[in-house]
Amino acid sequence: MIVTLILIAVGAVAGIYVLTSAMHKLALRAQFGVLLGLGVTIGFIFLMTVQMPHFPLWLGIALILVVFAASLFGTRIFLRGLMQEEREEESRARKEAAGNSFDGGYSDLRPSSQGNHRQ
Repeated sequence: MIVTLILIAVGAVAGIYVLTSAMHKLALRAQFGVLLGLGVTIGFIFLMTVQMPHFPLWLGIALILVVFAASLFGTRIFLRGLMQEEREEESRARKEAAGNSFDGGYSDLRPSSQGNHRQ
């Protein structure tokens, strides 16, 4: 019984490590989904620890600590990805502005037929 619980703990830690280390390659929505999943996992482990009297307290506490630590690293990765996407958006906007600098900055204005009348 104890060996099975230790294997569950080791498997959970390994899975969470792989999940948070692979977050760098995921899109921002997927990273947010991973963070949401980690939060739900913490709640589920807590409920299992409280509701099941035969569930070992040490295992529940250990798993909650591991998931909480992984959530901190996952949040950091998510915020870095968010900052990088914002920088890329700014650079894209600057390139568009530099490419449209010959029009005097009024590229969004369209000439109208009413503006050509004499006063």
